[in-house]
Amino acid sequence: MTRRVATLARWLAFFCGLALAACGGPQGPWTAAPAGAMDLKVAVETTQGTLLQPITVQLDLYRRADLEVEFAPAVDAKDFLSEVRVGDEVPLGPGLWRRTTLVLRPVRGPGELTVPSFSARAKDGTIAASTPEQKITVVTALADQGQAIEAPRDPFGPAPMLWWYVLGGFVAVAIMVGVLSLWRRRAARPTAAAVAVPAHIKALRALGRLRTQARTTPREIETFYVEVSDVLRVYLEERFGLRAPERTTEEFLRDLEGGAELAREHRAELERFLSQCDLVKFAAYVPTENDHLATFALAEAFVERTRIDRAPEVVQ
Repeated sequence: MTRRVATLARWLAFFCGLALAACGGPQGPWTAAPAGAMDLKVAVETTQGTLLQPITVQLDLYRRADLEVEFAPAVDAKDFLSEVRVGDEVPLGPGLWRRTTLVLRPVRGPGELTVPSFSARAKDGTIAASTPEQKITVVTALADQGQAIEAPRDPFGPAPMLWWYVLGGFVAVAIMVGVLSLWRRRAARPTAAAVAVPAHIKALRALGRLRTQARTTPREIETFYVEVSDVLRVYLEERFGLRAPERTTEEFLRDLEGGAELAREHRAELERFLSQCDLVKFAAYVPTENDHLATFALAEAFVERTRIDRAPEVVQ
């Protein structure tokens, strides 16, 4: 039933696009629907402007009707003030297109600024489209005046009176005395003793931050496994005194035999966890989302079962 509804929606979008084209409806930058499932085009109003002068950038995104797309164009706030205007989606052939307008105001110059490449990606990761970078030259508003700028008065005023220097000296001395007195009072206060954060608290906090980390692309997946592995290795060093961060998996498992009894009890879990991480880091293995969750749960469960406030006293 769902497949029939999707098919009906695609045919309806196709016939609506034909009707709009016949009536002179909007077509965007295309004379006909693109052949691919997605297309992204950019048009910049001008490549030269002055500070805070608005420059319009138009982004036209075409997508197949059944394709869900992520597209959130943004520019560097150090270079531009930006205003984003998103239009409605309009049928075009078997798909839809939408125009997003960026109104950019340069805040740095004179010189050359870069409008970055914009990318749209299918949510299922199967396809992407991007635009090239655009260069905008920012010039001074006085560049086209064609004549020298004259100072409205003499560049230097009359010499200040001597008593201004005397007053300034007294103010400077007063400020220095106040700062020195404040520093001495603060130095005399007893400093609070630093509270050591237990190893399991640091590990659980780090794992909590990694729980929502993106892991869609191979690069993101590898980064996720490296960071989860590092969290557990640091925990093992701080909790049991094992030099896990400097050891390979084989070296660490050998060292574990002579370590704390509580850690040895979980040797099989640690071996399975570290082997999974090694497959991703060194063998280009691409695990599934269920593998991600299982690996993450294994690390979290190990920390919970061996945390110092729940486990018996560890004998090194």
